[in-house]
Order: sequence, then C-alpha cells, then structure tokens
Amino acid sequence: MATIESEIQLLNREDKDLQQFHEMMVDTRRRAYTMALQLTRNPSDAEDLMQDTYVKAWRGFDSYMPGRPFLNWLLRIMQRAYLDSRRRDNPIRKAESLNSMISPSDGEVQELPISDSGPTPDEEILHQEFKTDLYAALDELPEVYRDAIVMCDLEEMSYSEIADRQNTTIGTVRSRIHRGRRLLRDIIQKRGTLV
Repeated sequence: MATIESEIQLLNREDKDLQQFHEMMVDTRRRAYTMALQLTRNPSDAEDLMQDTYVKAWRGFDSYMPGRPFLNWLLRIMQRAYLDSRRRDNPIRKAESLNSMISPSDGEVQELPISDSGPTPDEEILHQEFKTDLYAALDELPEVYRDAIVMCDLEEMSYSEIADRQNTTIGTVRSRIHRGRRLLRDIIQKRGTLV
C-alpha cells in the first residue's frame, strides 16, 4: 500500500513539475527564440536549437533551483547545446586511431588539422583587459549599486536573496540594479575603453 501511495505522490509531483515547466517555457519562448536566432542566424536552425534546448531543460529540470531566473538557466543550456552542435558539425575530421591517419593507397601519413576550441592568446589578453576595465568601472560605482550588480550579475543571486542581504525590498533592489547598470554604462562610455 505504501508503494502505491508513494507512486501516486511521485506522479502528482511530476504533473506539477510539468505544469510549472510548461508555464516557464511559455513565458520565456520569445526571448529564448531571439537568443537562438542570434546564435544561429537562421530561423530554421533557431527553431531546432530551441527544441533541443527545451528538451534538455526538461530532462534536467530537477537540477533547476527555484527562485533563480529560469531564463538565465535556460540560456546557459541553449549556449551549451549550440556549442555541442557546432562541435558535431565541425568539418575537421578526427582520427579514431593513429593507424587511421595512414592512407591505405600510398602508405603516406596524412596530417589532420587539430582544432583548438580554447581562446587564442590574443583573445585571452583582450578578455583580461576587458575584465580589468570592467572591474575598474565597477569600483567607481557607489557601493550600494556596485554590491547589487555584483550579487545579481556575478554571483547570480535572485532579487529576493539580494533584498535579504541588503535588508531592503525587492523593488529597491531592482531600482538599484537598473540605476547601477546605467551608471556603469555611462562610466564605460566616458572611458571609451570597452565596447
């Protein structure tokens, strides 16, 4: 009897999860499609990427932490799915073994280019400069705005968590983040160091 009750509870929980996931999917569909279109630059590929993303999101929905922005979680899944598809579609052949690199017709060794998915040294330097400039601009913000932005954008805390930490309301947190981002943008534009 206990097993039947536990199965019924599990099914009810799955129904609630499915309903919650569906509602979140409907709420984020337009913005997710915009991101997919930016990544793929093709409406058909964007639709495929969206479908793949939502399937992966549903399969991993138990790892979603309620209270965190669903769209951010979904877009991270989308970016990974896009990168995975790009790797699969990479035209550079990969040798399965050293023997497969030898051509059977003439016995010559074929050199296969090996793709390096990591950033180039130039990209690493630019990224480091960008990071340094961004943190310097953040340091110029008043502390209350800087803290709100860091907690939201870098530590990925929810507005509710930030409000608790700053001992204020969610509306005030939203206002601080909005004003802080605007001030940060102005500082960056005045410096002319970041694009």
